[in-house]
Amino acid sequence: MTKLQLLALALFLSTSPADAEDVLTCEELMGAATAYYREALFQSDPLHQDGAAANSALAAFRVAWRAVAERAADCAPCRPIQEDEVEQRVQDIADVAEKAELQNDRGRLDQAHLTLSQIRPMLTDLRHAGEPHDYAAPLDAFDDKLSETTDDDLDEEEISPDQFVQLCEQVGVLAYLGEKLEKRAPARWAGEPEFLDALENLSRQVRGLRAAVLRGRHAPIRAALSDLRQSFDRFYRLYG
Repeated sequence: MTKLQLLALALFLSTSPADAEDVLTCEELMGAATAYYREALFQSDPLHQDGAAANSALAAFRVAWRAVAERAADCAPCRPIQEDEVEQRVQDIADVAEKAELQNDRGRLDQAHLTLSQIRPMLTDLRHAGEPHDYAAPLDAFDDKLSETTDDDLDEEEISPDQFVQLCEQVGVLAYLGEKLEKRAPARWAGEPEFLDALENLSRQVRGLRAAVLRGRHAPIRAALSDLRQSFDRFYRLYG
């Protein structure tokens, strides 16, 4: 069972989100909540909006973030964030998420997406402030480009020339950003086999997507995109 599944199980069985602390540490709770946040951000993106999915992910994020708030005092602060700032930073994120949920409930999904976008740098500051290598920039750039690379218009059996050109551009950028993820890897992970395997898996998935695009058929492209998104979601959850 994954840590994200453990969190969901703990929240389901508990009478309070704080009971999840028996399963995960504060930092792990924060990482699991971030996965729900990323899903809400993706589903609210104007390029491929799904109001119901965004609402579900946002609600799950707020529940998971309440578990973080219960443990905020125990979270080890990252320099230059001071210990007495951590709880306020956690509350600030909760306030922005509440605002986004209200906007989504009122049908203003575009505004909710913009509001949710404010959380990403706040999460980065809280989780990785003061690290010698800023890994957030290439991660977020890869995330943004992957969000743009959708299969929403792939309805025919074969892609059109315009779709081919667009997908080639997007895959080329993903390959470039994948190289940046490797080159800018923080020193503490550079020698870890699990991290290196995850990086190689991302590169392999990008190459698989490129091969699918060159074949020009929709079904392999959809499958390759799905595999890449799953791999990157896991990578972001562990190292984002």
